[in-house]
Amino acid sequence: MTLSDAEVDRALAAHRGWRREGMALVRELTLRDFDEAMRFLERVAEAAVDYGRRPDMCISEYNRVRLAVANLHHAGFTLAEMRLLGKVNAILDEHHPDAISH
Repeated sequence: MTLSDAEVDRALAAHRGWRREGMALVRELTLRDFDEAMRFLERVAEAAVDYGRRPDMCISEYNRVRLAVANLHHAGFTLAEMRLLGKVNAILDEHHPDAISH
């Protein structure tokens, strides 16, 4: 079921650090170094399998990470995307609490 704009806005308020960019939900972070950024993305990739969503993931400038979560069917946002945002935030809280959000 596709979420309304108001439902997406409420969900984003509950998932700190995320914002809407067009048809994607985006979070940008700075981690300690390249190795930590890679470990974080590996954890996100493992978690994404459980949610049937594959975020776009990028490391730039040595330790800056950009995640973009979108519905590959271009059907708006659903609870599946929101669950993945929560899982990413849980990974950050547990393994990378010093990450800096942008």
